[in-house]
Amino acid sequence: MSVYPKTITAFLDSSPSGTKRAAQAAALAQRWDAHLVGIYVVFKGVTYHPSLAYARHEKAIAGVVAHERRVEHDCECTTAEVGEHFTALCAQLGLSFEFLSIGRGRVADKAIINSLHSDLLIIGHPEPNGLPDDVTASRILHASGVPLLIIPNDWNGETIGERIMIGWNASPEARRAVSDAMCLLLDAKSVEAVVVDPEDCKWLGAETGCDLVQHLGRHGVRLEVAKLASRGRPIPEVVLDHAMRRASDLLVVGARPSIDLRKLLQGGPNRFLQMKIPVPVLIAR
Repeated sequence: MSVYPKTITAFLDSSPSGTKRAAQAAALAQRWDAHLVGIYVVFKGVTYHPSLAYARHEKAIAGVVAHERRVEHDCECTTAEVGEHFTALCAQLGLSFEFLSIGRGRVADKAIINSLHSDLLIIGHPEPNGLPDDVTASRILHASGVPLLIIPNDWNGETIGERIMIGWNASPEARRAVSDAMCLLLDAKSVEAVVVDPEDCKWLGAETGCDLVQHLGRHGVRLEVAKLASRGRPIPEVVLDHAMRRASDLLVVGARPSIDLRKLLQGGPNRFLQMKIPVPVLIAR
């Protein structure tokens, strides 16, 4: 059975970061000869002021209707522009692809349903991330069960997955993340597993990371292990700081409960990294 994704779903938006995200998703689809699905939420961020509901006179009501029609038209035009750009990008690369737009009504459910049969989901971080207004990264990850690749909006790297770092704690979730990232690990130039406070984890054993080195070695992945001390700092902060120092272009982690993902993306009590992640992150549950 192939370890390479064959269906990739990218959540798109009309921002410059959304354009870069589409290009990065297309590059991955081309690398793996995968089918690429682009999803665009038509009315993301569109809200009407409550006062519009209180229009009573004929002229006021006509004004409200005209305003709503202008908003609808603008959203439809933006959807067409995003779809045309996505289509042209995929056609230029010779990809198998489809563009889906999600309108009103059960938007969150539609986003999740359209994610279920993918091998990899791609979103941005922070906003705009391409997801519906009421769907968080945690929700799409845990509702779909599909590995989630989060690409920071201000990240300017050329490629994803040449220098990979694994956040390793011997948990089932971390093990699942390693398995889901195997397609990237096999092609990486360097792979490092980071273990924070190994003495506090009974599952790691005396030779920290040795079993993971052997496991990945049998797949043809050469792995180095780094042991770090948190010294009271939040573990996600320690891992992300190390990823920046090592110039990693992908961090692979497992998400246990959804709160772990919220801490990784939004920071704990210290709100580390100003609610930003410095490198792309692949998360599995």
